[in-house]
Amino acid sequence: MGMLSLLLLFLAFIVAISGGSEVGDLRKIHSLRPQFGAAGTPVPGLSCLSWRLGVEAHNIIEWRTIPQVCEDYLGHYMIGHQYKKDSEAVAKEAFVYAQSLKLAKDGKDIWVFDIDETALSNLPYYADHGFGYV
Repeated sequence: MGMLSLLLLFLAFIVAISGGSEVGDLRKIHSLRPQFGAAGTPVPGLSCLSWRLGVEAHNIIEWRTIPQVCEDYLGHYMIGHQYKKDSEAVAKEAFVYAQSLKLAKDGKDIWVFDIDETALSNLPYYADHGFGYV
């Protein structure tokens, strides 16, 4: 019985030290700011992804134009596949919400759309004006 206990203790020790060697790799701390913007171009001191998130979440307010270094990033985003995916996700959620409403069905219900990016696309405007930077 003593030999079996010793063997189990040895196996438990081997499992513990072999599993522990990868813990450092699994817990790598990643930079909060990506090192590159759209198309792999460096963005020193500014993360265009962070700027976009801040604007979308309305944590960056009263901005007049996008930062110049983010012009290419915004262009790649709006012309690329992610803008289409983001728009589809928002449209799907709006549709699900609209289906959940209990309407009176008396012909007096009305939908009011915010004209900015809801009923129309700003993509042609942004493309004509360098994607926002003046």
